[in-house]
Amino acid sequence: MQRIEIWDIYMINFGNRFILSVITFVIVLMVSAQDKKAQRQESKAYFKALNYVETDDYDKAIVAFKNIVSDSPAFVEAYLQLGLCYLNTNTGADSAIVVLQNGMGLLSANEQSQILGQDFFMALGKAYQVSLQPDSALLVYDELLSRLTEKDKGFKKEIELEMQNCENAKVFLANPIQLTITNLGEEVNSLYDDHSPLVNVYDDLLLFTSRRKGGKLPELVDGQYPEKVYYTERDTAAWEKAELLNVFFKNQEHESGLSLSADGNSLFIYRNDNEGKSIYVSYLENNEWTEPVKMPHPINSIASETHASISSDRSTLFFTSDREGGYGGIDIYMCKKDAYGRWGEARNLGPSVNTRFDEETSMIHPDGYTLYFASEGHNSMGRMDVFYTQMNADSTWSLPVNLGYPINTPDDDFFFLPTLDKSHAYYASARFNDNHGGSDIYRVEFDSAFEGELAVIEGQVSEDDLNKGSVRIMVTRMTDKRLIGDYRPDNNSGKYTMFLETGHEYAIEEMIETQKVGESMLNIESEMAYQTEKSVFSFEEIKMTPPLKRTIITLTLEEQNEAAVAAIEHEIQKIERAPYYTIQILALKRRPLFASLYLKGLDVDDIQVVKCKDGYSRYIYGAFPDYKAAKIRRNQILKLGKFEDSYVRRITEIDELRVE
Repeated sequence: MQRIEIWDIYMINFGNRFILSVITFVIVLMVSAQDKKAQRQESKAYFKALNYVETDDYDKAIVAFKNIVSDSPAFVEAYLQLGLCYLNTNTGADSAIVVLQNGMGLLSANEQSQILGQDFFMALGKAYQVSLQPDSALLVYDELLSRLTEKDKGFKKEIELEMQNCENAKVFLANPIQLTITNLGEEVNSLYDDHSPLVNVYDDLLLFTSRRKGGKLPELVDGQYPEKVYYTERDTAAWEKAELLNVFFKNQEHESGLSLSADGNSLFIYRNDNEGKSIYVSYLENNEWTEPVKMPHPINSIASETHASISSDRSTLFFTSDREGGYGGIDIYMCKKDAYGRWGEARNLGPSVNTRFDEETSMIHPDGYTLYFASEGHNSMGRMDVFYTQMNADSTWSLPVNLGYPINTPDDDFFFLPTLDKSHAYYASARFNDNHGGSDIYRVEFDSAFEGELAVIEGQVSEDDLNKGSVRIMVTRMTDKRLIGDYRPDNNSGKYTMFLETGHEYAIEEMIETQKVGESMLNIESEMAYQTEKSVFSFEEIKMTPPLKRTIITLTLEEQNEAAVAAIEHEIQKIERAPYYTIQILALKRRPLFASLYLKGLDVDDIQVVKCKDGYSRYIYGAFPDYKAAKIRRNQILKLGKFEDSYVRRITEIDELRVE
């Protein structure tokens, strides 16, 4: 009996232990399953948030990442992405600092020296820069430098550049420009992004680009609407309610106003067409804007052309392009018309203006020699700053001058449009407290006002004269015998508008193509300087001589042979192209703010960004003679721990997708 009881107890204990083990095992399985389910949900939420980033919908992305951080406080990568999203908004730098500091607190000292930790340091330094705390940013960058090795030479250069930007910012912040900035109000600005203000020389017509709701425009994934051009007129002191200027292209397409000619009759428009990013122009005829016409070669090319501005004499176009042969990124070029009204070859403005970084939004002032533009290079405070440069007598350009703070900040500052007398300007920004939503358009008035230096003289040639050939009005300043204008009357109206510096005498020559048909002298006194309340002076037209024969230009036999040989050589190069392999690292719809961080660890000289016909930019790495060599290099890259989606493919496949 005793033995039975002992056995029963043993069996009971064994059974209990067995049952407990089974229960424990089941619980472990359940917890494991729950953990995996939670991880799947967490991962799904994370990638959903990244999709918002991909479509530039940072407001939704911020909400999504905040939910992830709240539900999974240890999810370190979510803190980094949340901080970057805040940095991509207009007023989120302070929030980015808090989030990034919290995320870095979850990393060990060793992890802070790894790739993820370095990304945190870089983002935090950027956040301090944007929030106008350059000293704090310098401390962060200095700490980051101390954690890098000799293998990180490219990354070190990037950090050192940001540190130089911080030093520049300290100088500009200590010496701010005295000015008054005024929001143009709800008649002009909306709840959406309003930007790229364009004002005629009389300062009574304002054109701008807006992403507001209107007509049958479809709402896009980021909650805004396609870019369209709007206009408003000023009768007295106030601007009237802005209205849609026109829908030049399809409703769902973006169309952004780039610049307005000084006479207000030519509007340059940016459009991403079937051939890539291109420049178009529309003309004002009988108070109606014409169907936009694509600018010819060599202005538009197989590369991307993103901005254009024409001189007041309508003979020179300044435009931006990332075509081959530049100094890096997007450069500024100029193109002049010849005697027959045809555009000549594009000329790069050179290293005094263009840098290895992007130069954008080039705007030529009506004076004909002052060029405003945005750049990431020179002595920038960080990202894009607005500069101006002036053309010298020998057609070279002076060293660019930074317009300073508060026009420029460590954030992106793209567009600045000075008026004729340079006493005030128009500007788009989203960093002021009185904005209506997104970016707004502001009027900037300088406390130290410039005196009017230019006189505005209008003239007109007859229709008969226009039919004789390409009419030119050549203006030479007698003080230094310098040709300062090659004015081209409008082909339809015959009107032209000259902008001449006061206090000088000018020789005016009337030309039809290459032949002089009349001349006159014009003395511009200081009292003729343009003022808003004063009328524009009229210049009496000089009668033209009888019609001239047009010169017909044909290629010589030698030139035809050279063109034929060049075409044959081009075809041979296409046929003999070797079937090399490359490694596709990633494909994106847009370049991320911190692409350099993601690609860190790779040799930057071997990275190429290819813009493709399907709208994606593909990042490819290296060129290899065979598949095996490319595969070996990819396996080495995988050890970096963040290129799992990379794969080997033929370069010819990439070439077929490439935008030509």
